[in-house]
Amino acid sequence: MSVRRKRNARQPGQRLKYLEDEFYCRARRRRLSLGKCLNDYCNANAFEDRKSACWRCPQGQNNRSDYSREFPSF
Repeated sequence: MSVRRKRNARQPGQRLKYLEDEFYCRARRRRLSLGKCLNDYCNANAFEDRKSACWRCPQGQNNRSDYSREFPSF
């Protein structure tokens, strides 16, 4: 039996740790999960989708770098 974790809202000064964590996206003007943000940010920049709100988004870039800092590189 799997246990579902309650989604956490981001508090000021708190880094997002889990893909289910939510925050307020300034570019889209709505709440998003970290997983959705990372997926959309990476796709928009990899495919150079300039019409996307995630194209070169500074908030998405910060979320990606904060999330990648949580895991050690080998």
